[in-house]
Amino acid sequence: MKNETETSGAVTPGLSFLYDGVPFADLEKQVETLPDGVRYTLPDGLVVSSILRFFPDERVYWWVNRWENPTDHDSGLVTELWDCDVTVPFAPDVRPSRRDRQDTWEPKSFRVYETKGANVTQDDYSASYRRLWDGDTFKTSCQAGRSGYDKAPFLDINRNECGVLLAVGWTGQWCAEVQRTADAARIKSGIQYAQKGFRMRPGERFRTSSAAVMYYADGQDEAHNRWRRFMRKISPVGPGKARGEQCPFSAIFWGGIPSDRLIGRWSSIFEAGFPFDTCWIDAGWYEPLRSMTTASQTADWPNVGRWEVNRSYHPAGYRDVVDYLHAHGVGFMVWFEPERIHTTVGRWTKSLDAGKPEAIDQLTALNEDEVCDAVIGMVSDKVKELSLSVYRQDCNIAPLSFWVHNDEPERSGVTEIKYINNLYRFWDTLLERFPSLLIDNCAGGGHRNDIEMLSRAVPLWRSDYQCTWDCCPEANQMQNQAAAWWIPYAGIGYGPTLGDTYSFRSAYCNGMTVRTWEHVDPEWEFGASGEPVAWAKKYFAEYNGIRRYFAQDYYPLVPFSRENGSWCASQYHDPDTQSGVILAFRRAACPFDSVTAKLSGLDAARTYTFTDADTGAVFSASGRELMSGGLRLVIGEARGSLLLKYE
Repeated sequence: MKNETETSGAVTPGLSFLYDGVPFADLEKQVETLPDGVRYTLPDGLVVSSILRFFPDERVYWWVNRWENPTDHDSGLVTELWDCDVTVPFAPDVRPSRRDRQDTWEPKSFRVYETKGANVTQDDYSASYRRLWDGDTFKTSCQAGRSGYDKAPFLDINRNECGVLLAVGWTGQWCAEVQRTADAARIKSGIQYAQKGFRMRPGERFRTSSAAVMYYADGQDEAHNRWRRFMRKISPVGPGKARGEQCPFSAIFWGGIPSDRLIGRWSSIFEAGFPFDTCWIDAGWYEPLRSMTTASQTADWPNVGRWEVNRSYHPAGYRDVVDYLHAHGVGFMVWFEPERIHTTVGRWTKSLDAGKPEAIDQLTALNEDEVCDAVIGMVSDKVKELSLSVYRQDCNIAPLSFWVHNDEPERSGVTEIKYINNLYRFWDTLLERFPSLLIDNCAGGGHRNDIEMLSRAVPLWRSDYQCTWDCCPEANQMQNQAAAWWIPYAGIGYGPTLGDTYSFRSAYCNGMTVRTWEHVDPEWEFGASGEPVAWAKKYFAEYNGIRRYFAQDYYPLVPFSRENGSWCASQYHDPDTQSGVILAFRRAACPFDSVTAKLSGLDAARTYTFTDADTGAVFSASGRELMSGGLRLVIGEARGSLLLKYE
């Protein structure tokens, strides 16, 4: 593949569609070059602008298409819309013969790596590939109108050491295709239901999906680290950013824990010296709930719609809690779900139905500007009332059927487009009004992680698999490794049981919330479970001291594995300070007490000093030796961990 990463000038974003059946490329349109893209005026007056941002250090092209009908008549019919349509040269592959079809036949042949969504499985975010030969087409999409469900909107199209990374920027029902020809690949992405066809009304304007494309010719590890640097650049958190240097390290509590008991738990946390920076209040803090057991609160929390602090649980409206936390330097985070309306509670604003008006859950009509304004007003008031440092937004409803049901003839996809446009306007307004407010993008645990959302928010509960009681530590290892290919800033839920170092280290990523004191029943009070306070203080401090590295460059030291008889080992490296951490696990059924791994990203001419976090042992080695001969990692007992810090 041609190394297009070296081009320094602007490129024309790829775009294709049919307009009343005529290919966009064949239309006699007016073309105007803009400082940041190109504007097309079609013969009947419809205006399409492709707005491009180029990130030269990371060599990422990110564009979005904006549509406007300034005329007094409906536009023509737009069908088969692909917001991204680019053709990239790739060297030919020799087709396998009947005698040579095994997967290892030509490991450097053309393949498409697809990313699994957050599907409440142990290997959420993991990648799998499919080989494509001349004439093959690969198709993928998310499900149910949630951009990170079933499949995540990230593709790595690769041959040998060259390839293209594609991220689809759309928080609804995106789709993508890769068509392999003998010496190229045509890569397309867009909005699935908009492809059926829509006309724009007079005066109407909106944007459709964006696409971020990065070409590479230096291997997948370096490509994905360049991508991670791009993601760090567009993320709302990071060094020097007002919304935080990194994701929060928090303790989570159910909203139905009365304020006086919540303050009591925090008093014990402060006395223990735990380094949490945020108090996370999850669901159940609102009217009209009255339950006082964990089981009943767990059953009652979906009754959303009255976004008023429950005075039965919180007589002072949380002000006493907030003031107490702020006095100790801890921020306040509260869960909301404004996009779902539970009709038994009452409709606080207009909703959409999916052809089943009797359904208990309906979708807020965010596609309407007036409803969006009401949502912005309600949430803004709560941010001020509760002095929020983090606003947590969930979305436990699948919106696609609501969008499709409410589309009009020859307006396929428009309800979704207007909904997602207003979702972005909602969050952009919050970010503008509250310059230090961080948004946590939950959406059922990672179901809407795409670059548009990741540029506005962070996913602090990356997968609902962590709702499982003391979820499998190997699942945390797998998800951390898999998500690291694309997402540097993210969080995970841990617990509730403390005291298992192997398990706790398995959860290390840039953000974490600890569940040990989460629920209302007495056995969740601080100290009631006999949690090891000294152990917790030690390992909370260990994690807090190194967690910045988990957003830096990432190198898998052994291949990703789902097997309990394997090792899991990763290197997280800060190229600016030439320091980092090695985090390794020997799983329970693994018979091997050591593995030799070649490190990456080091300076061959420098010497690196390593410190074993468990034994305190110190040793040194040259960068050249570590990258060529490798580093021998030793874990004496199965189901053990190793943490090495180096500089």
